[in-house]
Amino acid sequence: MELVINPPQPVFDQLINLAGATHGWAHQPYDYKFYEDAFDGYWLICMVDTTKDPKDNFVAGGCLARWDAPNEEPLYSIGLYYCREEFRGKGYGKPVFKAMMDIVGGANCVLTAAVDMSEKYADIFGFKEMPEYWHLEAEIQPGKMRIPELSDSYTTENCKNVDPDQLTNYDLTICSRNRKKKMELWFQQNEVFTKVAFDSAHKIVGYCTIRVVNLNRLCAAPFYAENPEVAARLLADVSKIIPNFEKYEKLIFWYPSVNKNMESMLSKFFPKDAYHIKIDFRTQFTKKMIKSRDDVVYSVACSTHQFV
Repeated sequence: MELVINPPQPVFDQLINLAGATHGWAHQPYDYKFYEDAFDGYWLICMVDTTKDPKDNFVAGGCLARWDAPNEEPLYSIGLYYCREEFRGKGYGKPVFKAMMDIVGGANCVLTAAVDMSEKYADIFGFKEMPEYWHLEAEIQPGKMRIPELSDSYTTENCKNVDPDQLTNYDLTICSRNRKKKMELWFQQNEVFTKVAFDSAHKIVGYCTIRVVNLNRLCAAPFYAENPEVAARLLADVSKIIPNFEKYEKLIFWYPSVNKNMESMLSKFFPKDAYHIKIDFRTQFTKKMIKSRDDVVYSVACSTHQFV
């Protein structure tokens, strides 16, 4: 076994394929390059079996990203921490996590902890700063979607036609750290569909991105709306620009449980048997919890390296 840093693409592909098959984690192969380009530091740290074929040598691994911001301390984030099933319980994941935390040092770090790992991350690794609430996952069957009557108080535009600075200024009301570079790169990825919502005064009141991910699924990432009417307009309008929307098996949302409007919005679009909601993860920090306006979050931007 060998610990490697930033290995070739096939190792990342194995990680996301295995994690998708066993845990349903939603990714695309291009995420590897996106993370490298979007963040100020990026490390894919893996344990590989050097006796195996390079396309089947993944044992355990995880991703670490560093996000710098003017006049703020760097923020690190850990994601995609995963061990291949047949190697679990043998200690192969420990050097991966240690290597990531050695890079983090005394800086602030965030991760999204699954229900069964939340307490361990807090007690053993120091990820103790967290909100009181969990994030939920809603899985939707796109083929059963029926668009209800919508308010005509709001309109949407393709993000390519929106002033980038205006969109960044709105995004800063959700997330206090400037994400202009990250979000502009995100909108340019393959099979990513984004609409921005405006009120009658042409003020931005939300935006929604839905992208194609593995296992014939869709994922909303991110989805923000100032009220349920805006959310409904965005969901309807983005779904219309996705080719063969109804053919996908699932549409996934990850949202904080403090958003009390999410389920009522879904019930307007889908019958009860077309969606399922469960507790999924909690956002946890080592030094300082960075607050966000979670009551308007209908889906976070990324469950791997972002917290809102």
